[in-house]
Amino acid sequence: MTTRRRFSRGGNIVKQASRPRLENAVAAAVSKILLEHDPTIRQPALRIAAKLAGYIASSITVQTQAVQRALPTIEDDVENLAQIFIGHIVSEAQGRFDPRLQRFKAVPPLAVPQAPLGAASDWAGPVAGPTVIERHFGIPRSTLFRWQKRDEVIALRTGSSRFVFPLKQFVDARPADGIAELIAMFGDHRLAWKWLMTPTDKLGGNSPIDTLLTGTLADVVAAARLALEHAPDV
Repeated sequence: MTTRRRFSRGGNIVKQASRPRLENAVAAAVSKILLEHDPTIRQPALRIAAKLAGYIASSITVQTQAVQRALPTIEDDVENLAQIFIGHIVSEAQGRFDPRLQRFKAVPPLAVPQAPLGAASDWAGPVAGPTVIERHFGIPRSTLFRWQKRDEVIALRTGSSRFVFPLKQFVDARPADGIAELIAMFGDHRLAWKWLMTPTDKLGGNSPIDTLLTGTLADVVAAARLALEHAPDV
């Protein structure tokens, strides 16, 4: 008689055999998403993040049905467990760091009191200065500053009175279509970008910038007009 337990074990064997393919697929997808989110991410960090995502995802999917039924019991603690795990990863990496390169170790930047950008990093997403943008996007500094002067690209002022540029607004080494129009509508770079990054019911729960990047400029402009008619909601 074939028992449910034997079915479970048999299914697990099949899943184990296909695990490498799943691991590679997840890693490739995560790598693509991370690059789209932050094109300036270091390649070693990109490889490790993608590999970890693939390994963890594929490891969970090959667990037995009994284990999968038990997993919801830790759902509320997943974030804390992940933080502990990442802490171990970072600690391990730094422990292997070549002492001769100690002076090149990354250190947390000093906090800038009451910086105009302040906590905006939570809503602004990845940003970079002209040097990084020229290196990773091939956009000359002169071109970037010309766009900024003409209000064709969103620039956010930092605590040092310098400007940084949200990376998500660039498509094919230039500002996405509609950025200049939205800057003109809001009359302020910071307000325009904050609205672009905030999910809204007017766009099916998506953020305006994500909708804009799909090529549906008309929907974004219409949503912006509605938002501006109710200024407190912007």
